[in-house]
Amino acid sequence: MKILLQSNAVNKFPIHEEIGKNWGNNGNFMTGRNWVKPLSGGTGAKQSTIPVGGIDNWEDKEHPFFTEIAPLPMGMDVATALYLLINRVDKKGEVSYDTTTKKLSLNWDQSHTAKMRENANYFIKKMNRANGGTRSHFLFNNGFGADVCYHPLGGCVLGKATNDYGKLKDHDNLYVLDGSLIPGTIGVNPFVTITAIAEYCIENLIRQNEFA
Repeated sequence: MKILLQSNAVNKFPIHEEIGKNWGNNGNFMTGRNWVKPLSGGTGAKQSTIPVGGIDNWEDKEHPFFTEIAPLPMGMDVATALYLLINRVDKKGEVSYDTTTKKLSLNWDQSHTAKMRENANYFIKKMNRANGGTRSHFLFNNGFGADVCYHPLGGCVLGKATNDYGKLKDHDNLYVLDGSLIPGTIGVNPFVTITAIAEYCIENLIRQNEFA
């Protein structure tokens, strides 16, 4: 996406009006709890470095989200639990190229993550009521997400900036085959979906070449 936006801004390379739009952070918002039952087992001394569990709350109409349980591998029981909430991205961001700084510029701030913070607050309160704990002061007012991005998505959305197979509109033989095809959020960790979409687009490209 950077190449396309930079080429347009610097060299007037023609791009579709949807390039750079519908950007999102996959609804990611990190939060945590301290003092999780420190006298009766806590969180345990042995923790995986990869999330291996999750909490599905998508059916909640007011607070829909999915939470990855993100362990804190310290080799000792620190009675601290970390979580990566995955939310809807109702308010999408937009990416552009700044010719002055020669860098991408992202229209994205705390207003885009307000609902995510609200969901994190709801989640932490519910978990603490269920099995003890306090808010994690380490995570700055119960979480952060406005300026942190683990899974950037969007900017060249499938069917908007491209056709149904990742080919950029108004261009021949120019394709996008990565996470920018997904409009802002996918509801889970996106890497498998990104791989599946890329394979889907590539298979179509192969078929086109076979019959060309």
